[in-house]
Amino acid sequence: MQFPPCTRTPGEIARHASQHALLNGIIKEVAIPHDLLSHHWPANRRGLPTSLQGLPLQVAWSSSLTLFVLVDRHSAMGCHQVVSPLYLRRSLDQPWREADTDELVSALLEDGPWREASPNPEFGDQVLQSQAVMASIIEDARRRPHDPLKDYAASEQGLWFGHPNHPTPKARQWPQGLKGQGRDCSPEFGQGTRLHQFSFPAQGLRIACNGLEPGEVLSQAADQSTEPEAGRVVLAMHPVQAELFRQAPDVAARINDGSIRDLGRSGPLALPTASMRTWHAPEHPWFIKGSLNVRITNCVRKNAWYELESTLVIDRIMSRLIDSEDPALETLELAREPATLHWAPQDADDDQRRWFREQTGVILRENFCRRFGAERCLLAATVFARDTELEPMAPSLVARASSPASAAVSGAPADDVPEHRIVDWYKAYLGALVEPVLALYFRHGIVVEPHLQNCVLIHDQGWPRRVLLRDFEGVKLTEDQGLDWLAGETLDERVRASMTYSRDKGWKRIAYCLLVNHLAEAILALSWRRPALAERLWEATGEELSRVRQRLGVATPELDGLLAGGDLPCKTNLKLRLMARADRHADYVWLPNPWHQLAGERLEVAHG
Repeated sequence: MQFPPCTRTPGEIARHASQHALLNGIIKEVAIPHDLLSHHWPANRRGLPTSLQGLPLQVAWSSSLTLFVLVDRHSAMGCHQVVSPLYLRRSLDQPWREADTDELVSALLEDGPWREASPNPEFGDQVLQSQAVMASIIEDARRRPHDPLKDYAASEQGLWFGHPNHPTPKARQWPQGLKGQGRDCSPEFGQGTRLHQFSFPAQGLRIACNGLEPGEVLSQAADQSTEPEAGRVVLAMHPVQAELFRQAPDVAARINDGSIRDLGRSGPLALPTASMRTWHAPEHPWFIKGSLNVRITNCVRKNAWYELESTLVIDRIMSRLIDSEDPALETLELAREPATLHWAPQDADDDQRRWFREQTGVILRENFCRRFGAERCLLAATVFARDTELEPMAPSLVARASSPASAAVSGAPADDVPEHRIVDWYKAYLGALVEPVLALYFRHGIVVEPHLQNCVLIHDQGWPRRVLLRDFEGVKLTEDQGLDWLAGETLDERVRASMTYSRDKGWKRIAYCLLVNHLAEAILALSWRRPALAERLWEATGEELSRVRQRLGVATPELDGLLAGGDLPCKTNLKLRLMARADRHADYVWLPNPWHQLAGERLEVAHG
């Protein structure tokens, strides 16, 4: 196997990363489910370099468009290392040519099955904007080299390429005219900034909390000393959200009459995290999660009013669960979210008050680094992500765990780590992650979202010890069992509905987040340049699922079906963006089970 040399310019790296993310969506959401993928060389090789080596992969996107790339392995789930440029051909008699991203996107839109269904007119611009952001990120990272796996803050700010299976992983629709295109609010540029603050009449303030005093919540959410006048309160806001907020006519009128006071960037000095709307001040006891009415990848990241309410309900449920001392949750840690606050004018109608509530709403999330130490906490998404040369960083963390005294620098080659050490490390990781997630679902009817960006690895010198789950916004309760946790709660029906999943929908979400989004990417990163190792890691995953199945002590029909060879659900991120649909409308397609394939397809080898 020959692997391509490292690319040289940030633009080249960004182009590869952007195309690979797009290709991942094409393969998983379209080619595999619709049987459009094949592993053979085309009869017509005109335009393809003769020196290419690897396993051929073709996608017959339509009768007039075919894509071709070389990968390092067969993968039932479409998880490969790409070892060549991406080529396209618009008809059988035309030569292949290396794809530019804009041409690739145009070809996908022109020849796709949705061309008559009003596809997203902004899709092409979003892909190219995402790619341009990547180039800026890499250019900046090369000017100030640092280790994204050094500590928690570094990992939040070291996710260079975002979601590996999203067509627009770094798309950010900042407001027109925003100075610097939000660099000081983008985590990858390593900058901190002071949060924007506004002063409001105290009468419109609402604080809800679990086990905290309202005065303490208010003092932790913003710097109250910046408003000396009695009868007023201060709330902090994302700087970009503040720009949008004060431009709204109702807000501008209230600023003009003095009922709202714009205090500028007078708030806490904080670091933007990978989620974009959550801020981290390392010495502060709380993360500050505010609204952000900007589309980031799929979603507009505002704090919906019903999410502000459901967060506290879930916080109470999770607190009770931890106190129950269920042994299946022994390795689980949670970032509590025990307080929310917002302001809305008392003289407004219901719609206006709801609007203000969603603009000013803040959630306080526990700063778990104060419990475990920032040097022991790493964002899982970054652990299994790529460095500035598109090489995975996880092997260097395994090398650190294998030999702490001579810890490898993140991103440096770790090919000398024995395979058995990688397998042992991965088994330890599985042992911390898998059982709590499945126990919450099968024993308690609680659906968490254990995708890469929701999980934090807690380690000892690189060795996995525990996994922390964060972000209660995505936690749901199943209709058949989970709703029992709401006994005694008085909830608006919209809030209750936002927290409820059918059992089937809950399983799809868990199986996708845990196996497709999370563990499949972990296996790819750990088996980089060692494709045969992937099969051992998938076998270890199956063994861990079987072990958990035996320990749970309750009926697990969905897990039984998976272990018997059932397919895996895959969320349709590409289709969502192509059709400009909200994330809550996500559908699923099905991918083959990685443990039950034909023997020939299980050979993780590459062919010339």
